[in-house]
Amino acid sequence: MHRVNLLRHHGIKPVLVFDGGLLPTKIDQETKRSRARKENLERAVEHEAAGNSAAAFVCYQKAVDISPSIALGLIKVLKQEKVDYIVAPYEADAQMTFLCMNKLVDAVITEDSDLIPFGCSRIIFKMDKFGQGVQYQSSMLGRNKELDFTGFTKQMLLEMCILSGCDYLQSLPGMGLKRAYSLVQKFKSYEKVIKHLRYSAFSVPPHYEENFKKAMWAFLHQRVYDPREEAIVHLSDIPPDI
Repeated sequence: MHRVNLLRHHGIKPVLVFDGGLLPTKIDQETKRSRARKENLERAVEHEAAGNSAAAFVCYQKAVDISPSIALGLIKVLKQEKVDYIVAPYEADAQMTFLCMNKLVDAVITEDSDLIPFGCSRIIFKMDKFGQGVQYQSSMLGRNKELDFTGFTKQMLLEMCILSGCDYLQSLPGMGLKRAYSLVQKFKSYEKVIKHLRYSAFSVPPHYEENFKKAMWAFLHQRVYDPREEAIVHLSDIPPDI
């Protein structure tokens, strides 16, 4: 509650957002994370038995899973303290983006860079206990010095992020952010990029393009909760051809 109290002290009204149900598109990623937590717990026990408490502590941290009961415990405290919160239908990332897009909040504080492909306009990363952090604003993306985003649309940015690898789709072997950026900058759309990669004898799995579309739809049209209407809606309207 330290950061919540820090924000309130400075006259900022926080709204905490919790993950909801498991998103089917993300099942492979969640399975891998669950396996990694289990492996880290086993390593932690081994380190502790060997008397290596420092290594055990690191592995225990990596083994932590925020269960519904832990979230419920925090929600009870939030109710007592009269702090607003929302449990997202699915992912908190999409929910926070919806709140920001519709000006229900001024910014999102997170550690998750997936908020960028979701289209969140203002994000504060790495906020410490003193309130210091790094601010991202989509409106200032054109002023980035390392990569030139002049002429990039929101859709091109999204496709670049998916191509470089995200929670909904693993990147192709040898495909990093800079290579994805160069390809999207040159070909303007993921269909043309994938066609180019196949013609270049790049290893592209048979269902990659179909899975790419699904990842794109998860970023664009995921279900979220609209507190104004008290209803579940889509992050953005689904076109009639989907």
